[in-house]
Amino acid sequence: MSAPVLVRRALLPVFLLAAGCSALPSGGPSTAEMRRGPDVDVVKVTPEAAVTASRAAAAASEARVAAALARLQVAGAETGYRFAPGDVVDVTLWSFSPWPGGGAGGAVGPGAIALGSFTLPADGTIVLPYAGPVSLSGLTLAEAQAAVSQRYAVQRILESPTATLRVTAAPSSDILVTGAIGQPKSLPWTPAGLTLAQAVSQSLGDGNAVLGRGDLSRADSAISVTVLRGDAAPVELPMAVALEQRILLRAGDRVVVRKAPLLEVAVLGVGLRRDGVLGFSKPTVLSSVLAEGAGLDAGVADRRAVFVLRHRADGRPQLYDFAWNRVQGLVAAHQFPMQDGDLVYVAEAPIVSVQKVIGILFQAALPVQALR
Repeated sequence: MSAPVLVRRALLPVFLLAAGCSALPSGGPSTAEMRRGPDVDVVKVTPEAAVTASRAAAAASEARVAAALARLQVAGAETGYRFAPGDVVDVTLWSFSPWPGGGAGGAVGPGAIALGSFTLPADGTIVLPYAGPVSLSGLTLAEAQAAVSQRYAVQRILESPTATLRVTAAPSSDILVTGAIGQPKSLPWTPAGLTLAQAVSQSLGDGNAVLGRGDLSRADSAISVTVLRGDAAPVELPMAVALEQRILLRAGDRVVVRKAPLLEVAVLGVGLRRDGVLGFSKPTVLSSVLAEGAGLDAGVADRRAVFVLRHRADGRPQLYDFAWNRVQGLVAAHQFPMQDGDLVYVAEAPIVSVQKVIGILFQAALPVQALR
């Protein structure tokens, strides 16, 4: 068989492969395929649209913080406290008449009668002098004072008795601070009140446990404070807001300090120098995500577009299209706010597929040349 025939037969599979270059391994959907996908809504992002989205994102963030603060506001320092077994309370009676057997009263105005300190047993009932058992379990401080006052008023041994109760220990109402602080802390709560800033500051100490050395310079370090109150939904605040605002904690609140990215963005596509999931500690824009991902690969990326894939509230995917080969696309990318869970995609340039075919042709032709 002649050499030309051998050459033609050797090159036949290569030409067939070149004719069907779509069968070549690709780096994901092309720019054209992304734009004409039937299952996504494509939005071409202009600088004006990016600014509008940025303002809306900032307003939504402020609204979330305001709503969280509103949920944590307490009308009074005593709000939320109820007596429980193990609590310790000092009881004082005020009356215009002296204690029985205490002699005739000659003082003008009510006098104080200290009844002592009482620890609530398992059933929450304390036994008071001359008044007998009084159940305080489940009562607020105001309700407990009224109950003790009423019990002595019924005895008719004192004139206009009024009880004052002071909680000196309330283990069941202590504030638990845990999370990224190292050793969990249990802080005593009293009707005098404890603020969120006080609880966090007392628990952090020098701050090394949560901040760590060098952590403040890391792009993915975000510190937040979550308050868990009863069966209500958790309330989360940025650390700065938790320390700046005066937020009174309620008895039994749990505080969790977390260190995690505020948002995570996936970057994907052969047009990027590096794939992966990037974390950010503060709101960020598309241009910052691309910079953190080492930018576009100039030799591979299709510079006609950069895409951001996002799922709307109704679950339908939405594709934001940035004309990266135009100044408007760069300006829009520098204003467009990212959301947690976004996907940034950069497709492969069309010329890359042609280069792959040429490379395969060249490699296949080398053995043929050797046959000559």
